[in-house]
Amino acid sequence: MDERSRLLGERAFEALSRLIRERLSQKAGAHLVEGSLDRIVLRAGVTLRGPGAGPGPFTEALVADVDRLIEEAIEHAAAFRPGQAYCYRCRGASCEHAAAPSHRHVFAGYAPTGIPRWEDFAQLCLDRKHPDVDRLFVDPPALVAFVSEGAELDGQLLDAFRGDASFRLLAQVVAGFFPVRTRDGEGRGVVAVTFQAGASEGRRGRTRHGLNVLGRTPQGGPLDLLWERHDVIPWQAAVGWAQSALRTAGSDARVGAIMRGLARRLLHDRRARDRRTGHADLRHRAGARPTRAALSDLARVRPEDVLVDERNGTLVVPGDRGRMHFYTGDGKLVTSVRYSPDAIAKKRQLGLWRPSRREESEPFLTRMQAKSVRP
Repeated sequence: MDERSRLLGERAFEALSRLIRERLSQKAGAHLVEGSLDRIVLRAGVTLRGPGAGPGPFTEALVADVDRLIEEAIEHAAAFRPGQAYCYRCRGASCEHAAAPSHRHVFAGYAPTGIPRWEDFAQLCLDRKHPDVDRLFVDPPALVAFVSEGAELDGQLLDAFRGDASFRLLAQVVAGFFPVRTRDGEGRGVVAVTFQAGASEGRRGRTRHGLNVLGRTPQGGPLDLLWERHDVIPWQAAVGWAQSALRTAGSDARVGAIMRGLARRLLHDRRARDRRTGHADLRHRAGARPTRAALSDLARVRPEDVLVDERNGTLVVPGDRGRMHFYTGDGKLVTSVRYSPDAIAKKRQLGLWRPSRREESEPFLTRMQAKSVRP
């Protein structure tokens, strides 16, 4: 690409980015998408000659296209609030009815007036006479999953509350119990989770499918807080698959099959995790733990790569293939763990790991690397 073309492209990008930001700032509800709107696909054509040519018609079509996409994104975000069920009575997902009352509750359908109903997951399994209900109370608990489709979930809705076409709940999976880490006094470390697939309707008739994950931690907080104590969330891989499938679903007809696939993947992942746990001691004896690579990783790391765990002040030294080594300030190796790229990115995004300052990392590395070469 020649220099002039590159400069013109950069100017076009800057102008479009500024236009999108300014139009977004003028929209009610912009706060719902400001942190997540990372891509807009524009379809405004450029007419070079004849009717519709010139900057005036182009600008009018461009601004209309930008407005349409922003408004649809806001409408979709209003219907899909992370961790919140849509409430037909309140016409949104931010009211007091929208959140699960506890870490054991799952979404059980809509009341006649459009309010979400929640039910204790163990009680739901008892009511449905599931054969594994007794195993929900052992340690680790069994994982049970149920799939429900829209007619079962909103069958009690009165006609007066069916007029809200901005959101439709198409199907869901409720699953539990997932074991999670807790401290003394925080109660039993399990959660039940609702995975909802729904469709939001834009003002111009465009349908967007999405997946929402509903539930609470044993401490009563949002499920996002599990990242503080877990490297991998138990349902992470299955949910990633379902979200990708829903984005390309095309029609409501495929959603039920996708949610049944999600339930199968949740159960398969649990069985695979249990098998891995059963072989953990063998892997440890065979030297599979990343601790053995700590010295070689330490010798190659740069000061700017070192992180600090804000929860306990340990220095986090990255290595190859997701290895992360945790050291105290005086150079004692606490532990070494493998993390997925998503888990590393999430911990940095949540501020759990921050970049170290040079006065923190350089003296530490100088001291540790000197130790490693001392005769």
